[in-house]
Amino acid sequence: MEKRLQTDSVTTDSFALQHEIDRLRLLQQVALLTAGSRNNAEVLPKILELLSSSFGVDGCGLYQIPQPDSPLTLVAHLGIDDQLSRELQKVPAGKGLASQVIISRVPHNWVDLRGEAELYCGAVIDAGWRSLLALPLIACERPLGVLFFFQRIPRQFSQTEIDLLEQICLFIATGIDTCELLEKLEWQHRLTQAGQRELERSRKQLREHLHRLEVANCTLEQLSRMKDRFLALASHELRTPLTCILSAGQLLETHLQDSPPDTQALLSTMLQGGARLNSLVENLLEMARIESRDIYLARENIDLSCLLNNLLQQKEPEARQRGINIRRGNIPDLLSPCGDRHHLERALTHILDNAIKFTPAGGWIEIDANYICCGEILTMQRRLEPFCPGFFNQSNFPDMIDIRIADSGTGIEEAERLRIFEKFHGCGDISQHGRDRRAPSTPSVGLGLPLAKGLIEAHGGLLWSENRPEGHGSIFHTMLPLYRRRSQIAIDGP
Repeated sequence: MEKRLQTDSVTTDSFALQHEIDRLRLLQQVALLTAGSRNNAEVLPKILELLSSSFGVDGCGLYQIPQPDSPLTLVAHLGIDDQLSRELQKVPAGKGLASQVIISRVPHNWVDLRGEAELYCGAVIDAGWRSLLALPLIACERPLGVLFFFQRIPRQFSQTEIDLLEQICLFIATGIDTCELLEKLEWQHRLTQAGQRELERSRKQLREHLHRLEVANCTLEQLSRMKDRFLALASHELRTPLTCILSAGQLLETHLQDSPPDTQALLSTMLQGGARLNSLVENLLEMARIESRDIYLARENIDLSCLLNNLLQQKEPEARQRGINIRRGNIPDLLSPCGDRHHLERALTHILDNAIKFTPAGGWIEIDANYICCGEILTMQRRLEPFCPGFFNQSNFPDMIDIRIADSGTGIEEAERLRIFEKFHGCGDISQHGRDRRAPSTPSVGLGLPLAKGLIEAHGGLLWSENRPEGHGSIFHTMLPLYRRRSQIAIDGP
């Protein structure tokens, strides 16, 4: 009797050991399947087949939910015919027995499905289903789906079987979550690669555009140099024959004083045209010297009052002829600009000619001057810098005198305020050249204001314009450094 009890005990221990080995083997097989695949569609049917044979069920299946409120989707099944699988394909969120398991997050075993009120699809009863076991698939506290088993006979799964299946569900949920994460990472990787390819393509296009831009800039610089050189050469080559023509014309005018009126008119026209051409040549040569910085400027004390009085006397007949009142405003006697009288007079003449041209009959022009300290200039930097960016690069700003030429003319549009100082900007329609030069609408060569700007900046000054705040017209400001004697420079510092 004792021997028989010992034999039974050994048999029981062997059975328990074999059962544990089978359980561990099943866990190992499921773990290997879930860990060795990146495709849920391939691995899930293999797992279902393994579980179906291990637990001896008629069939099984697996539902997934992409989002918590999404319908349950049948992604894998075994032992379910095609027609029934189509009816079970989608289960609305919150409906059916599987949704109850999702909500409760605990396994549930229905021994007899007949008369179950929460059954979503009654066709399973017609298909012979009697018992159902459903277990939630949860990974990282997030429900991913439901694993279920059915049989055509009533069956109550043991707690040991349910515990084993819960461990298996943990492997399955982890595998599903890992596959989804890998898919997202691969998709992100593909997007990143596509973005990198697009970025590289954009960089290549940018490099090509930059290369073309560099070539275009080089071409423009070369054309600009060729244009400037052509203008300079043309001006030099025109100067000699033009001098001969003017000299010969003046000589003829002296010897043909008794000639017929037609001859004298023709000679006068020739001399006027020659003088106009000579003025243009002088302006072109002056512009070439300014741009090449090959212009000599004296640094002397200029009597500003005398300079402006002479300028007004020269322009008063032309202004009176056009019905314009030209007058002198307040000009300080004790302040004098430092510079070259000849070139400064030429610059102010160009500005005054521009004012006369764009002031209608009945208007007025006024010239005045005032002292402006370096601190006040700095407060206007934002306003003045567009006219001469390099002016504010200097470390020490001298006190200056501001010569203002104001008029009651047409004013300047905001978009044109900087462009009027560009070379040839005012040339307009070439077909209009040669007409009445006294008419305000007649275009000019477009060198007057650029020449004035270049001469003023060569003096270390600044030329800028603004519209009169109290009405029509504009104001041109010519700001020049004040003259200081050597003793003042030694006292004040460099």
